[in-house]
Amino acid sequence: MTNKQIAAIGYVVLAIAAGLFLEHVFYEVFKAFGPTQPLTRPLLGESNWTWCSVIGLGLAGATAFYLWMNPRTHEVSLEIVAELRKVSWPSFAETRAATIAVVLFSLIAAVVLGIFDVAWQWVTDKIQNPTL
Repeated sequence: MTNKQIAAIGYVVLAIAAGLFLEHVFYEVFKAFGPTQPLTRPLLGESNWTWCSVIGLGLAGATAFYLWMNPRTHEVSLEIVAELRKVSWPSFAETRAATIAVVLFSLIAAVVLGIFDVAWQWVTDKIQNPTL
């Protein structure tokens, strides 16, 4: 796959993700105001598509198209893909080993912090109420 194809796929995926987010944002905003509430109703019968869906996805798609056609952002996206191709990604075994190390360290840290929390709670209880 060429750098241009990978960048184009990235624009499409990001446009869809942004469009779905904007759909929900527009739905909540339009639902809050009386004059815009008809935009929150389904377009056709029991469809899940509303005008919020069309506006959100359309706005995200138009923005992605504009950014793709803009020479500066187009060149930057191609440079990003070229740099990512130079990265030496870890193997599956290295990733698994690093993940296990992070999980174990997180569990140990949680236990140590929990012990400190209980100890300091006991100390502060003794200071505030010595009869306990």
